[in-house]
Amino acid sequence: MSTAQMEAPGQEFAATEEEHAGPPRQLGVPPRPAASQGGGMLDVAEGGRLAMTYQLLGEPARVLEIHRRTHFTGAATPDEIVALSWAAVAFCAHGEPGRAQTVARLVVGALGHCAEAGAQAVGHAAAAVVAACDGRGAVAEHHRELAEQAACASGDPALVLLVRAGAAQERIEQGAARDVLASLDTALTAAAAGPDRTELPQLRLAAECLRGAAHLALGELDYAAAEFGRSLAGYQRLGEALGHGALGAQALLGLGDVHRERGALGPARAAYQEAVVRAEQCGDRQVLAAALTGLALARGAEEPRAAALLARRAVAQCAGRTRIRALVAAGWVALADERPETAADAVRQAAGEPGAQGCRTVFAELLELEAMCTREPCARERLLEDAEAMWTAARRPVAAARTAFARARLSGSGGARQRETTARLRQLGIPEAAADAAGLLNRATAARRHSAAVRVLGGFQVLRDGSPVGPEEWQSKKARDLLKLLVARRGLPTPREVVVEALWPGEEPSRCANRLSVALSIVRLVLDPERRLAQDHFIAADKHVIGIARLRVDVQDFLAAARHALAVAERSGGHAFAALADAERLYRGDVLEDEPYMEWAVALREEAQAVHTELLVRLATAAAEREDHHAEVHFRLRLLERDPYDEETHLGLVALLAEAGRHGEARRRYALYADRMREIDVAPAAFPRPGQRGAGRD
Repeated sequence: MSTAQMEAPGQEFAATEEEHAGPPRQLGVPPRPAASQGGGMLDVAEGGRLAMTYQLLGEPARVLEIHRRTHFTGAATPDEIVALSWAAVAFCAHGEPGRAQTVARLVVGALGHCAEAGAQAVGHAAAAVVAACDGRGAVAEHHRELAEQAACASGDPALVLLVRAGAAQERIEQGAARDVLASLDTALTAAAAGPDRTELPQLRLAAECLRGAAHLALGELDYAAAEFGRSLAGYQRLGEALGHGALGAQALLGLGDVHRERGALGPARAAYQEAVVRAEQCGDRQVLAAALTGLALARGAEEPRAAALLARRAVAQCAGRTRIRALVAAGWVALADERPETAADAVRQAAGEPGAQGCRTVFAELLELEAMCTREPCARERLLEDAEAMWTAARRPVAAARTAFARARLSGSGGARQRETTARLRQLGIPEAAADAAGLLNRATAARRHSAAVRVLGGFQVLRDGSPVGPEEWQSKKARDLLKLLVARRGLPTPREVVVEALWPGEEPSRCANRLSVALSIVRLVLDPERRLAQDHFIAADKHVIGIARLRVDVQDFLAAARHALAVAERSGGHAFAALADAERLYRGDVLEDEPYMEWAVALREEAQAVHTELLVRLATAAAEREDHHAEVHFRLRLLERDPYDEETHLGLVALLAEAGRHGEARRRYALYADRMREIDVAPAAFPRPGQRGAGRD
């Protein structure tokens, strides 16, 4: 991929001459979901006003509820155009681009028969949003220009502010963040001096969020944080007044971005997580996908497998640039987890998305990720050079400085260049701690970071910089047992007395203190033989306790991924199967199965077994719902490996095989089930009837 590959924009999406010709026409019946059970029907004027209010509050789900209840006559009137325009925008935010396109076509066709400036402004603004969501940049820009012209012609300052707010994010992407700040300020001042409008508070809050985004793009992080914070406080006050506390997801997303840029990953994760919750409640899948993307990046270095699930969930939410950035995040997380092939696949998939190569900032992100996927230094340098040039052209000083820093670090150039690029980052408020997140800084500094990990699923193994540690490096079995014990206690600080009693049962603790110190020194030496890191980097200890610090443990990765996947299954069955399957694949075997008689490993082993069983049950159920019989058979067989006396799973498998026409296999499985039941003195149930999957006994 190179700058020469940037594609020309697609064809315009606009009404044809035939659509503009002739007398006013009927809009036709707009495609709408079935009317809801609650609430009466609304006329289009009231429906349009309510839809605008809820969309400005960031609640597309409520906009679509209003759309279901609005009575459309099919006439190309200003009220009908405005009501349909807000529905088109809401369908985009709700992750339904097909419906958004259909409604936008109706709107654009009707605009040729309606000269009212307000309808023209709102209609073209909505068409711009839909086109941008589809990656048709030139079409979106065409509609934005028409919307601005109509808004100015209307003489309504609030409408001008509305249109400029709608165009602000795209102009920021184009490198005009400073102009966005000026135009929003002018529009805000004019709107405040104009007639009193009920939607002005919501417009102001949206404008503050966009001002924050502009400051963030310009690298003015303090100003950005202040704008996002002010907007969030306003949304909270408004939410309290309306009795709805889920407002402000966009402001939280912006705060998360500011924290992540600064390397403050704890606050970033908290902000993103809250944004996820609020976006889910409001039905805004665009913001939800962006928040999941940010959360994946913020967790990428410490919890790459859980972060990969977050990125995958983000990819599934929506289309357009938000989806592309989610794919890029998935690539960075894969690199942080030392999976370059997966990262390269993410590059290819993102590059094939509509609009991926029509925007400098998006294309620069792709170039950076592709650069870090290649092992050829010259190719990597060329890609990063192109990315830095694009960031500079897009007026993104932080991103340009980050790329310059990576180039200096990776090229092995002299210390002066590295010091210069580091100083540039620090001037912008970006510390080296920002390298802890998945992304360009993470990979540029990865060569300097020593990594270690422990595997206990399926047996004990220590990995150092990705390579297994040989048995000859362990000078003491007690040192190995010490590390196993700390893992079994989930890495939590463990009193020295407890450790001594576990490793040397029945012996005098005072006589074992020196032995424990020796074992601890051996563990630290195995994890960091060249002593490149601080003594407590991987294993922290003081006079009283010993615990794991920055050591990755596979069972903890598995449990975190499983908890996330099961939570997704509770909230949204539609995206649960992939998350559940990814988590289940992390389970390579029981905890320390090569040490079956270690009593202190039992609790963690049984917890992991129980979670794995729950994953298999959910996967079998999800496979049945998807009518994926092959997968359902696979997961039911895995369940029987875990518990060969699970009667319900046996009968469900027999019924499934019979329904699939595999009668011989079904009979053999039933005979095996009957044998297992007799082993535990249980009378076997009758052969399942058709459709009696997993039903158990009559």
